Parts: sequence; structure tokens; C-alpha cells
Amino acid sequence: DDAATIIGKHFSTINDKLLNTLQLQRSSIDSVLSSDLLEASINQKMMELKPIPFTSAIDLSENKKYLKFVLPPIALMLLVFIVKPSIIKDGTERIVFHQTYFEKQAPFKFQINNKSLKAIQQQDYELELVVNGNEIPNEVFISVEGIEHKMDKINNTNYSYTFKNVQKNEVFVFNAAGFNSKSYELLVLPKPMLVKFDIQLSYPTYLNKKNETVSNVGDMQLPQGTKLNWVFHTKNTDEILLQFSDTLINTNHSSKNEFSFSKRVMHTSSYTIKTLNQFLKQNPDSVNYTINVIADQIPTIDVSEKHDSLNPKSIYFSGSIKDDYGFTRLAFKYTHYSQDSTGKAIIKSNEQIIGIDKQQITQPYFYYFEASRFNTLPGDKIEYYFEVWDNDGVNGSKSAKTQVMEFKAPTIDEINKATDKNNSEIKKDIDDGIKKAKELQKDINELAKKLNDKKQMGWEEKKKLEDILKKQNELKNKIEETKQENQLNNEQKNENNQLDESILEKQKELEKLFENIMTPEMKKLFDELNKLMDKLDKNQVQQKLEELKLSNKDMEKELDRTLEAFKQLEVEQKMQQAIDKLDDIKKKEDALKKETEGNKGKEETKENKDNTDANNKEQKTNDQKDNKSQETKNKELEKKQDDLNKQFDDLKKDLQDLQEKNKELEQSNEIPKTEEEQKEISKEMQNSSE
Repeated sequence: DDAATIIGKHFSTINDKLLNTLQLQRSSIDSVLSSDLLEASINQKMMELKPIPFTSAIDLSENKKYLKFVLPPIALMLLVFIVKPSIIKDGTERIVFHQTYFEKQAPFKFQINNKSLKAIQQQDYELELVVNGNEIPNEVFISVEGIEHKMDKINNTNYSYTFKNVQKNEVFVFNAAGFNSKSYELLVLPKPMLVKFDIQLSYPTYLNKKNETVSNVGDMQLPQGTKLNWVFHTKNTDEILLQFSDTLINTNHSSKNEFSFSKRVMHTSSYTIKTLNQFLKQNPDSVNYTINVIADQIPTIDVSEKHDSLNPKSIYFSGSIKDDYGFTRLAFKYTHYSQDSTGKAIIKSNEQIIGIDKQQITQPYFYYFEASRFNTLPGDKIEYYFEVWDNDGVNGSKSAKTQVMEFKAPTIDEINKATDKNNSEIKKDIDDGIKKAKELQKDINELAKKLNDKKQMGWEEKKKLEDILKKQNELKNKIEETKQENQLNNEQKNENNQLDESILEKQKELEKLFENIMTPEMKKLFDELNKLMDKLDKNQVQQKLEELKLSNKDMEKELDRTLEAFKQLEVEQKMQQAIDKLDDIKKKEDALKKETEGNKGKEETKENKDNTDANNKEQKTNDQKDNKSQETKNKELEKKQDDLNKQFDDLKKDLQDLQEKNKELEQSNEIPKTEEEQKEISKEMQNSSE
């Protein structure tokens, strides 16, 4: 009631309304009046008291006189807040956050030196701590998830602790000398991880190798041109980088947690796989691999060459080819070097494909070459070699060649020299046959005389007969060999020379003479004598020896005829060779004469032009080049002339040899007069040389 009276005095609008309300409330307990009526009266009074502002109770103007007593305390509090705010802040914080635990104020402070308390998952995190204060503890402990660990002491104030292989957030507290720090939390950032990766290998088509897929295999040895398609399966990864030696590649993010990249490898290279996310962009984890690329090797080829002993123009080849994957083709390549009638060079090149198994990496090959089908002329040359190509589908086919071999047709001079040598040997063989026939005739006469003086044939006579038969057999073999040599000699001459029809006819006649030297009757006679060796029948042996005398005499005559015919044919052939050679020299000299006259005309034209363009520098340069070319041409013409002069001198020697051989014949031939032609050609040669 006293309080209500005081309030009524301060608030004129309230007056005694509050006191009356209290009185009504007390009277409602013992009053006989209706409780509802009393409650309504109380509520009415309360409504009248409700909108009363508390500030109306204070009269500021009356309190201004006390302001001078308030200012000094306020100034003192401001000074304390500036100088040492913790006096006010700490107390205020403890009042406001009254439910929070506040540690006992330690004489030192725990200060974390790390920039941030964030660690990468599955990595170690080193926590660095600095202890500052008036008093420094000797050791510091860290409590991680309730488990206490002693920190590593670096020096008096610095400590460290390593969180090993962090997997989740870690809450920790420092404590030392009975004082605890506040709680800290180490946040774990998700680490980008490469779970696995697959590589789809697409090999070059020409290898006929089935494509395949390998998993988690980075180091590989692959054929050149293989296409690799990487598919990376990841976790917590935003991007994957592939670092090659010269290129940094950002892979394609094909789907969630999956990246892909394709590359065709041509050279051996190393590469690094790096995984990154938003938390780990600097110094990411990486793994290194090497792809060793094996380039397609160059094929290899070898060859051996064998000439037919009877026909030098028939050549047989055998060899082998080898490659790492296979072949496309094998060819026999050749170049035919020849000359026309004037001595101008003719060069023709071609090739022939040889069948091979293109898939078999090692295989032999064989080839037969017949030089005669090229219509080679004397002095012609054919160069040839084998070349094989592999099936490299990446860089294109590579080839390998054998050494260059050659077939060289003998020149006219070489043929003539070889013919002369063969003729000399054949003549010597025939002459030896004649001598053997005479010796055999002598032995037969001696044996026949001995048998006449004896009644029967003894061991000595039998031995003599055996010697006769042996010599006769040797003579027969010698004649057969000489006949074959003559045939081979004729074939070589006919193959390389266009012989006159009459000479060819005489060659055939000579071959018939060789056939008739040893007649069938004589061969039969020898067979009969061999049969009589065991019977030792004197009369039969004497009869056969008489027959053998006559046959041997005929054989000797045939050998003489054959030798004379051979010499006659030899002279006729040399006569034709000399005539042909003379015609050839004449043709070449005429061609050289025209070429020389044309060259002189060019020199005169050039000399006139030089006089006109004497002041033209560019023309002088061109003239110098022309002069060099002209000098080269002149040297070539001089060389050709020297060659012709040498051929002409050789011809003179051949004609002298021909004269001598002709004198040896029983019936000499009439040799055509070539003196006038020789003089004419000699004169032309002299003019050309000048």
C-alpha cells in the first residue's frame, strides 16, 4: 500500500487507482459481493493503469545537477578499457557466457604457428606450436580425442606434433604445467584419388594383332602407331592432368568420377598422372610411367649368285628375306646398258615381281635369270639387284636392297681373244690326237710282228694288247672332249657374232668331221678285242689287229683333215671379224666426224656472240659456264677419237696375224684388199685428231 501511494504521487495519472485496485483485491476474499462484480471492477482499474510509460517518472531536468558526479567514473572506465581492456572484457565475457568453462589464466600462452588447421586426407599433418609468456613450461602435451601425446620439443618455445595419415576431423587440446588450452579442431579435406585406370590398346591394322584392354598397367612396350585410350576411375577428383615430356594435357571429364584421354604413340616417352580437386591444386600426388615404343624395323635381305658352268648367261639366285611383321613385295630390278651402231648409250631399266608369302616374316626365295632374253650385244652390261619392301602401315613401306651385281657381255675384242685361245687349244688337242694315233699305229705294228714270231699268245703280248686298248680308249676320250670343246666354242661365237652363212655351213661340216673320226666300226672292233683278251686266241687277235691297223690309219687321216678344216675355218672367221671391225670403225669415225664438226660450229657462233656482248657482265658469267661445258665436250670427243685410234691399231695387228695364219694353210685363201679403206679411215682419223 505504501508503494502504491508513492507510485501514485510520481504518476499523476495513476493517483490512487493502484491503491484502490489492491484494496479491491483484498476485499474480494472476504466480501459477500459477487466475485464476478469484483473481478470486473479490478479489470477496469487495470485497464486504466496499463498505458503508463516508466520514463514519465524521471525528471531529467531535475537530475542534471548530478551529471558532474557521473563523468569522472565514466572517464576512468574508458581509460581502463583503452589501457587494459581485458579487465572489462574478460569479466563481461564470463558474465554473458556464464554456462561456458573458462580455464584458469596461465602464465603463458599457446600459439599455433600453422596458417590453417586443414589437412589433406590420408596425408600426414605437422602441427607447429609456439609457447609465449613470462614462465615457459619444460614440456607440452597434446590431447587428441581424449588421448594425450607428448609433443616434440624443437627448442625452449617451439614444439611440434605430427598427425599420421589423417582420415577424419580431429579435436585436440594443449596442456602444460597444469594449464589447458581451449579446444581446436583439425579439419580434413577430401583427397583426390585415382581408384584405378584402364587402357584400351588399338594396334595398327597391318599388324593383324587383336586389340586389348589392360588395367592399372602404366609401363608398357608397344608397337609404333598404337592408339591408347585411358579411362580413369577417381574419387574426390575435379580434374586429372597427364604430363608428357613436352605437353600438359587436361583429360576429358566423361562422367562422374570418370576421366578419359586418347593418344597415338609414335616415340618412346614418359608421362605423369596428377589428380586435383578444389582443395589440392598445388603439389598434387602423381605417378610416373614409361611407354617404350618399338618402331617397325627395316627388312633384311641376302642373296647368293651362281652361274651355269655350261651357259654363263644362265644365272641362279637364292636368298632369304626377314622382317618383324611382314612384306608387301619383292622385286628383281635391273638396268640394261647398251650402245647403238654409232656408240650412243642406251639405258633401259625395269623390274620383275617375285611371288612371296606376305605374312611369313622369314622365308627363302629363288630366282632364275636368263641374260640371253635381253638380246645382249657384245660389250653390253646388265646391273641387277633384289629389293624387298615391308608392310609398315605407320611410316610407309621401308625397303632393303642386296648388293648390286652385274652381267657383262664380252666385247668383240674379248670374244675374239677368247675364240683365239679356244682355237689354239682345240688345234693343240687335234695335233696331240694325231700324235697319239701315230704312236698307237706303231704299237699295233710291233705287237703284230711279235705274234708272227710266236706260236701262241703269251703274257707279254697280252700286256701289250692291254696297253694298246688303253691308249686307244684314251684317244677316243680325247677326241670326244675336243669335239665338245669345238661345239661350245661355236655356240659362243655364234651367240655374240652375226656370222656369214658360208662360215656357219663350214662349222657344221667341221662338226661332222669330228663325228667321223671315231667310226662305229672302229668302236665295234675295240669291243671285240676286249672280248678276245681272256681267250688268248693268236689267230683271231692277229686278224683283228690287221683290221685295227687300217681303221687307225683312217682315223689319223680324218684327224689331219679335221685339223686342216679347223685352221681353214679359223682364217675365214678372222677375215670376217676384220671386215666387220673395219666397217664398225668407219661408222663410228663418220659419226664422230659429224659430232666434231657440229661442236666447231657452236664454238664459232659463240665466238661471234662474245664479240657482240663483250660489255655484258651477266653474259660473261654465262660464257664462263659455256666455256667449261665446251671444254668438257672437247675432252669427251678427244677420248672417243683416242679409243678409235686404238681400235684401228688393233685391227692392223689382227690383219698381220691373219696373213700369217693364212700362209700356214695347205691351200691359202685370197684375203680381200683393205689397204685403200685403211688409208681412207686413217686419213679421216688424222683430220679428226687435228
